[in-house]
Amino acid sequence: MPAVGQAAAFSPPGRVESVMHFVSKIDKAAAVTPPVYQTNSKGFLRATYADRAIGSVHMGVGVCFLAPAGEVKPHLHSFEESFYVLEGNVTAQVAGQSYSLRPGDFGLIRTGLPHAWRNEAGEPARWIEMQAPQPRPLDYAEDTFFVNGNPGVEGSLLTGHFDEAQLPRPGGPSQMEGFNPTTGVAIKMFVDRSFGAIHQSLFLIQYLPGAKIDPHDHTFEESYLIVGGRVRATADGKTYDLGPGDVIWTGVGCIHSFENTGSEPVRWIETQAPLPPAKEVFRFERDWAQYK
Repeated sequence: MPAVGQAAAFSPPGRVESVMHFVSKIDKAAAVTPPVYQTNSKGFLRATYADRAIGSVHMGVGVCFLAPAGEVKPHLHSFEESFYVLEGNVTAQVAGQSYSLRPGDFGLIRTGLPHAWRNEAGEPARWIEMQAPQPRPLDYAEDTFFVNGNPGVEGSLLTGHFDEAQLPRPGGPSQMEGFNPTTGVAIKMFVDRSFGAIHQSLFLIQYLPGAKIDPHDHTFEESYLIVGGRVRATADGKTYDLGPGDVIWTGVGCIHSFENTGSEPVRWIETQAPLPPAKEVFRFERDWAQYK
């Protein structure tokens, strides 16, 4: 699959060509234990698909894998973290309380809230992990801190569960603030401002066959992990045919669009950071074409 490996490419003075997207694929074989977790976890891997290495400045996003009997010891972050469980069962220990999570469960861990992960089941667990503001490089400054016992921080895990009955009717009222209903498109918000988030949003979106959204850009970054069906994605004038396991990230100002040209619905899990504004969320090229 083609991939864009640079966040920006510069040509001779007087002309700038922007490349503000990145395409990749989730590969468990390439997943690693992040350095900060290496001595504080067991059976934990992460396949990162959005971070500073691809040009992002606002988010850290990846798929986490936790083997049976695996664990991540109690820790806290100086950033906000949300998640969506894709496979298996995992236990989150948050501020002294246990939460049993299954596929379709999502949640928000507020900044500075102690938490740990355990896989007490006999099958591997897998979940999307979204972090904002973007985690810092280890050689720059710390932002993840492992703690012994209960440091006395109060709080709870904000959780919810998605099932098919909750998917809004395509073209019906939009759950996304600032997004007008679009034929064949349904959005189920998981984590956003109304859920308690400060820095990010996390949600599921479905395009029925024939559904599309016109070229546009945003004042925030987005990542998209395809979980079902296929979609034609265009970013910076380049077109990609994406299916399950494929990922595309678009930076601030990247002009992009999506179209379902197949015969089956397509779904992806999307993240955004910073949190989108209440108005002027989309800047559509069509709205300004008359002035060109």
